[in-house]
Amino acid sequence: MEHIFQKIYEQQADFSKSLQKISSHFLNDPKIFAVFSATEAGREVGVSETTVIRFCKKLGYNGYSAMQEDVQRNLFSNSSLTEYLEGKSVDENIDNPIKNLMVNDIGNIQKTMKQISEESLETAVSKIAEADRVLVSGVRSSHALASWFAFSLDLAVGNTRLYHSNVDDVLLRISELTDESVFIAFSFHRYAVETIQIAKLAKQQGAFVIAITDSPVSPITEFSSLILPIQLNVKSTLDGAPAVLSLTNSIVSSISLKNQEKFQKRAALFDSIEAKDLFAN
Repeated sequence: MEHIFQKIYEQQADFSKSLQKISSHFLNDPKIFAVFSATEAGREVGVSETTVIRFCKKLGYNGYSAMQEDVQRNLFSNSSLTEYLEGKSVDENIDNPIKNLMVNDIGNIQKTMKQISEESLETAVSKIAEADRVLVSGVRSSHALASWFAFSLDLAVGNTRLYHSNVDDVLLRISELTDESVFIAFSFHRYAVETIQIAKLAKQQGAFVIAITDSPVSPITEFSSLILPIQLNVKSTLDGAPAVLSLTNSIVSSISLKNQEKFQKRAALFDSIEAKDLFAN
């Protein structure tokens, strides 16, 4: 993406107000231009389709399609792992150089708090708390996040299952869902097709689909009932993990508090099992 950003930086001073508006949106969230049509992108930004096309030509493209192909190739073809070290450094000349890297994570969590409305979080908590069944899915870099959330939620309230592609039959798992069920999808760059397809099937089955993703226009959002976007200026999905874990932990905590009696009964049952041979102390 750097070569496209560079084109914008070089010409930005000569842009009209409308083109400045587009460039600002592009630099903040280029996925808009990778997923939406020129008309839809213009509507999202607040300009006309013609102005969007003029922006593309200013950057040297023949039209919107040519720019969109370039954006898609850069966003979706390359692994974000190669960019994990960009913007990072350990300065041995300052105090606590390694701890200083944690400051970035704190900042990302604070940004996430501002981006997601309390209303959206309340909807997520309510839907999950009242669900007859919760199915969670995430693959590749999203798998660890999905696994932790499914484990924690099942531990707290039960009725939660993590979808395992190498074990579960997708049609069987989907057939178990009802219009009282919730499907939670973790979908981050490069947007694994498998998770998107399961979300589509879950939505068709009548389940409430919650997407935890890195953009309000990522592919998974087409089949989502509620979107919890983690929009951060980070180069790699790995950098977004602390914010995702903080978000999901707050959801599990809120559900536990909402159903304290159920949680206490589950904790008592859990503790009643004789399991001393399973632990060191």
